[in-house]
Amino acid sequence: MTITNFENFKLSPEMLRGLSKMGFSDPTPVQEKAIAPMMEQKDLLVQAPTGTGKTGAFGIPIVERVEPGNNGIQAVILCPTRELAIQTAAVFKRLTAFKPGIRVLALYGGEPIGRQIAALRRRPQIIVATPGRMLDHIHRRTTRLGQVRQVVLDEADRMLDMGFRDDMDEILGNAPERRQTVLFSATLSNEVKRIAAAYQTDAQTIQVRQETLTVDCVQQFYSEIRGRTKTSTLVQLLRDKNFHLSLVFVATKSMADELAKQLESNGLRAGALHGDLQQRQRDKVMASYRNGQVNVLVATDVAARGIDVNNIDVVVNYDIPQDSDSYVHRIGRTGRANQAGLAYTFIYHKERSRLQQIMSATKAVIRPVALDPGQPIPEKNPAVLVGFDSGAGRRSAWSDKPQQRRRGRSNSHHSKKSRMQMGA
Repeated sequence: MTITNFENFKLSPEMLRGLSKMGFSDPTPVQEKAIAPMMEQKDLLVQAPTGTGKTGAFGIPIVERVEPGNNGIQAVILCPTRELAIQTAAVFKRLTAFKPGIRVLALYGGEPIGRQIAALRRRPQIIVATPGRMLDHIHRRTTRLGQVRQVVLDEADRMLDMGFRDDMDEILGNAPERRQTVLFSATLSNEVKRIAAAYQTDAQTIQVRQETLTVDCVQQFYSEIRGRTKTSTLVQLLRDKNFHLSLVFVATKSMADELAKQLESNGLRAGALHGDLQQRQRDKVMASYRNGQVNVLVATDVAARGIDVNNIDVVVNYDIPQDSDSYVHRIGRTGRANQAGLAYTFIYHKERSRLQQIMSATKAVIRPVALDPGQPIPEKNPAVLVGFDSGAGRRSAWSDKPQQRRRGRSNSHHSKKSRMQMGA
């Protein structure tokens, strides 16, 4: 298999072979923008939401620059959660499949420290770690960062939100001043900009715009909910469609627990994931979700950012997201690796303007579909609510009748080339 677009980056034959084995043909927008300057050892400040292939954007250049004969730690990637650290390390190991002598190790809390110390004795060149556990090893003198050439802060905004600023400062202070420092963040808050200014030199800023995000494989629908039928509508949808894995987003931690219990009382195998869970509880829920014991995961936005499950059939926005960034984060959990995905968003009438703003910002076509909590859900529902994606008098793909009023702007949707989906 020829990988023409990745060959443009002058990657090694071993890397191209690895990408071919992983089934990737075209770089995503963030990879197109970030790989070349990273290969040139420039500092980067990258705004890239989850689901854009950002792990590949920094993973490919890091693996290419590692010297297998040098047994020192050459690259450190800091991640906010255990889940993201594990998933990122897994991507690195796939990228090094044809690069003998390059070793990757994930360091995170919740695992015996002795086991990690033993793994460190095997002299990994790439460390993927959570800030707390990385700092623990630094204090124990089981890691030395004197040979580090590259440091990546992945999901920098979330690490700052979780209170890791002091840990990040200390870790960066233990690495050589002459190094490449790269920040990836879903948002460029003032705090993110401050840490970038403190630790980067002549950094290049890269931003991935919403309309270029890789959600092309996701069919998107919305349904206007009337009265107190939201939960019964969700139950009917999940029962009728019989999805293998479903991910349901809610606005609050308490709602995650409450809705999961309601779904279970209706005979569905559901679990909740939110920030109040201890790491042991999170691991148990995710293990049950991955092995199919739980097939409906009810989650909050923050908790779901570390999820790496490639075969999620549907994302349901039980509560409409606050903004377009959150919407893309959510639906990007399905339709991965060029597989088809579905996304449903439940709205009340008063939330129509927010949905219109999301559509305008993302250039997404979100089709209206009527979901009746008392009736089976047909494959192609002829009943249509007044939608935003069709002009006045224009026939909708889901209706035989022209709409009488025009709401918002018309959006066209064109398929793009297959995109590389690596990482969160």
